[in-house]
Amino acid sequence: MFKAPDSDGAASAAESVDCRPLITSLSDVGLLSKERGRALTDKLNRFFEAVRAPSKKTDEAFWTDFQQEFGFATVAPSERVTPMNAANLCPEPTALIESLNELRLEYNLNVSQQMRTVQGERVLQLERTRKSLAFGLGLSDPTDLAIVRNATEANNAINCGFRGWSADGNDTVVMWAENHPTNREAWKMRAEWPGGPTPFKVEEVSFPTNAPEADIATAFINRITERTRFVTYTETANSNGFRMPESVMRAIWAHVKTNRPNCHVHIDGTMAWGARPLDLANAYCHSLVSSAHKWFLGPKETGILFMRKEKARNFMPSIFGYDYRIVIVPYRELPENALRFELIGQRDDVNIIALDLTQKMWTALQPRRPYERIAQLAQHLMSRLQQTGSRWKLVTPSDPARSWGVVRVEAPKEHREKTLYDWLYEDPRYHIAGSGDDKTFRLCPHIYNTIADVDRAVDGMNAWYDDKRL
Repeated sequence: MFKAPDSDGAASAAESVDCRPLITSLSDVGLLSKERGRALTDKLNRFFEAVRAPSKKTDEAFWTDFQQEFGFATVAPSERVTPMNAANLCPEPTALIESLNELRLEYNLNVSQQMRTVQGERVLQLERTRKSLAFGLGLSDPTDLAIVRNATEANNAINCGFRGWSADGNDTVVMWAENHPTNREAWKMRAEWPGGPTPFKVEEVSFPTNAPEADIATAFINRITERTRFVTYTETANSNGFRMPESVMRAIWAHVKTNRPNCHVHIDGTMAWGARPLDLANAYCHSLVSSAHKWFLGPKETGILFMRKEKARNFMPSIFGYDYRIVIVPYRELPENALRFELIGQRDDVNIIALDLTQKMWTALQPRRPYERIAQLAQHLMSRLQQTGSRWKLVTPSDPARSWGVVRVEAPKEHREKTLYDWLYEDPRYHIAGSGDDKTFRLCPHIYNTIADVDRAVDGMNAWYDDKRL
């Protein structure tokens, strides 16, 4: 499931990244002037060539240059806010934002239904984007992938839409206690809502982060009975940064496939898409969701919902409206695949194009092994923190087999005037944007960060710990 792309294939694909077909198709139908189309093509191809940089080695100098493709890196150092919270929100490359802003103005010149229905260019573009994303995720059939607004919507489509509950209310959902609220509290709300649909029972699985992998798998499997309709967990918890070991995921999947065919395995992959290679053709689940605005570096209010066809028919869409062709599908004729989760009315067409362009960027980056870079940054951060002795207690496991890009530490405010979260953001020497409260602090460096950024963040954390004010 987490298989890195073939290096030769990735290199070949990277060499073929070219925006001309996409922009030309928009110009040919009048959505984009020829002059503006040529200018956008040049801008985007310059960006992708800078990303590919075939003459450069993949070293710290390359990643430092790559950082310059993001707006925050061009701000004066005294005013710059360095993002290091990829588990929440990431910046987008400047060239993509500028191009898409121009494209949005051009799109506004022709909002006709002819462009937005059946074989209109905007419909064709969404289908091309779906195909591009599916290819990047290892899927041969793009209709296994719905383009939704974010993982929140997708998780709720799962826990709200299922219609296979037994009438006696004794069906169960087995879930990890560290699931995101949209994949934890949302289940509980629907299980306990007075006067709601058929009730079911929620069983939570907890375990220490240093538990043996076999014990973690057993903790889930022992709770899966003939009445279990769902097993759901988060690939990497945004709470403590624990990454579910792949052997555990394989064991749960094998058990369900062999023994519980009526059970549905659902994975919240919000911390995975853009952080790790994903091969959904060999996924250890029936469905997986993610958001584009996090590790994927894509536009806001876009995300994905993957679902195997044999399970899709078990779900009633939580939203029923026009599909992306502006067609109301009769409710008795819903798509027998993931597209039944796309009946959400008018889409942001330009953001759909942004997804396609972002996927092209990741294709161009593949020879650079960007996912390994994410793990390198996180491991460097944890190594620096551990060099300070007992000062910083890691909440996230330091074992690279149980973590990836999310790093959380204990950071009790105690006598200090401000939390580490606020202090590190506000102090003019650092301006590091992380996440936290009065007890813990989280950093999630991404490929737009450098080793120097991580070192500066740790220096700032130590200054806060020692209460060194200006």
